Amino acid sequence: MTNESESLTERELEVLRLVATGASNQQIARQLFISVNTVKVHLRNIFAKLGVQSRTEATLHAIREGWIEGVELAEEAEAQPPRPRFTWQLGMAIVAVALLAMAVISQAVIRPPANSALLTPEAIAATVGASVQRWKARAPLPIPRRGLALVAYEGRVYAIGGESADGVSGTVERYDPQTDSWTSLADKPTAVADVAAALIGGEIYVPGGRTLSGNSTAVVEAYHPETDTWKRKAPLPVALSAYALAALEGKMYLFGGWDGSAYVDSVYEYDPAQDVWTAKTPMPTARGFAGAAVADGKIYVIGGYDGQEDLATNEEYVPSQDGGQGNPWTVRLPMPVGRAGCGVAVAANIIHVIGGGWEREVADGVKYNVRTDEWETFEVPVSGQWRSFGLALVDTKMYAVGGWNGDYMDANQEYTAIYTIILPMLESR
Repeated sequence: MTNESESLTERELEVLRLVATGASNQQIARQLFISVNTVKVHLRNIFAKLGVQSRTEATLHAIREGWIEGVELAEEAEAQPPRPRFTWQLGMAIVAVALLAMAVISQAVIRPPANSALLTPEAIAATVGASVQRWKARAPLPIPRRGLALVAYEGRVYAIGGESADGVSGTVERYDPQTDSWTSLADKPTAVADVAAALIGGEIYVPGGRTLSGNSTAVVEAYHPETDTWKRKAPLPVALSAYALAALEGKMYLFGGWDGSAYVDSVYEYDPAQDVWTAKTPMPTARGFAGAAVADGKIYVIGGYDGQEDLATNEEYVPSQDGGQGNPWTVRLPMPVGRAGCGVAVAANIIHVIGGGWEREVADGVKYNVRTDEWETFEVPVSGQWRSFGLALVDTKMYAVGGWNGDYMDANQEYTAIYTIILPMLESR
């Protein structure tokens, strides 16, 4: 340990080691039995003491200083060192360092074993020349439907509401990837479609939606997975369906949607501690059937429909800048083509957009790198006008469930977004 490491408290070192595994603030809080806010305080102190600006820099610093057991970064050799003999151990060490560096840069959102690295399928293929199977069909959704909400909790996926051949439903079903099976749960009291869900504090919130009558509703209901019960919350300021939804820093943000007569640009923030909705700065573009995702501490609202065409719009929202002097919205590089009713999810700070054909057919998915402001395509298992399905991330895999492609779908497609590679532990000499 260096003097620098001694300046960190024992708790700060624990937090730093977990950061180096790719753990999120929420995962660190659960692991150490502290609050997320406490984790943030520790991170600020760590950054200040180490003179770094990001989790990646802190991780690389910790690896370089040897604070993480079993991992070393290669340093420049002294002048005229003895030429090493190329051995299996040396070869694996080189591969390990390369893979670890790629994993750190990706800033994966899960916590793997201490001696593993996280890589995208593309990175694996590029590194070892392997053909990587990304998509896999899993147990189908018991009731085919579109416009459902999908959210992950404790390693399982919850499919809520939606419209089937029998009409708008309050059906709730849970998928377990470990057993590849579905379980029926307590119905949502208010049957709705064209909805989304957000997980906050162990509860799953489902605002608004389109009801059996065909009208939008302002009703907000929250589901508690541990007790299989529903509870009514403060209603939306206005009735809305077909909105985009995201949760960030313990609050929920609802963007746009259909108010019964037009697609709107409104933004509402929900504080679960106060059970209060607050109007925020409107979006630059009025739309419904968009997707929203959180990456790098910002919310991206992507795609949508304005009543005339599928939109390629990509707008970035920073809640902490809303209400101050600046504009919380920034227009980013649009998608290559417009998409409405698409699924949007984030893995390793890369936004994945799947499906979304409303006025046009789409043949592939697209991925957005928030740091380089660049898009690239990737293959999907369903082409055409696959839309209004649910998309959720569980550990390293995404699940695309249900939807519409000329008929109600029972699709349950699993996409491996990140691979875990176990690296050999290197003996010191």
